[in-house]
Amino acid sequence: YDPVQRAILNWLFDLFDFFIFDNELLLTYALNNIVTKDLLRDALKSLYTHDPERVDDELVDSFYYPAKLGGSGAVEAIRQIYTNDAGLTPMEMHEKYDDVLDSMPLHLIWGMEDVVTPIDGDVGKFYCDRVANNRGG
Repeated sequence: YDPVQRAILNWLFDLFDFFIFDNELLLTYALNNIVTKDLLRDALKSLYTHDPERVDDELVDSFYYPAKLGGSGAVEAIRQIYTNDAGLTPMEMHEKYDDVLDSMPLHLIWGMEDVVTPIDGDVGKFYCDRVANNRGG
């Protein structure tokens, strides 16, 4: 993104943050009235693309009940998931700690149809390049 696009996106994210994620009443309403087991099940199945039927009641419940019974802690957790700093990307970690990370063995198992971090995305390409060019870590 160019600087103008970044500025616009930052402004939009700041608006979302202010109107949605800093709004405890709205998040509480969403958790209490919008989040259902069926919604969570569908969301989880979209992540389990190889075998969506592995999303069972126990897995759904492990997300549902903390959200429903967690009170203000659940609201705060949702807020933090969307607004906290994600930290360094793998590329930034390797740039910052290259001497350490290049000396450590790394074994990655990557699904070709990974929908969370696709192999043809930035992180997947980064690690494929490291493997193809025998660059340790």
